[in-house]
Amino acid sequence: MVVEKTILVRDYINPSRLPDYDFVINPYTGCTHKCLYCYAEFMKRFSKHEEEWGDFVDIKNATRPINLVKLDGASILLSSVTDPYNAAEKKT
Repeated sequence: MVVEKTILVRDYINPSRLPDYDFVINPYTGCTHKCLYCYAEFMKRFSKHEEEWGDFVDIKNATRPINLVKLDGASILLSSVTDPYNAAEKKT
């Protein structure tokens, strides 16, 4: 059974340390796909979950709106350490 919960975050957008991108948006921590080749499993240490990687997903909900002025002309990477298409997307 997949553990799914909503967590509060300060902002959806974080500065990126990756070349070619100014900011990154990771809408989830965790994933339900359980891909054998997943490189993002290290993110579990930041989640405080006891479940195995692939058995939980935390849906991020920001406490403030996205600052569009800050993003003007910036490059943004969506989902650098999570799949942006989790089963949670099916819910309305």
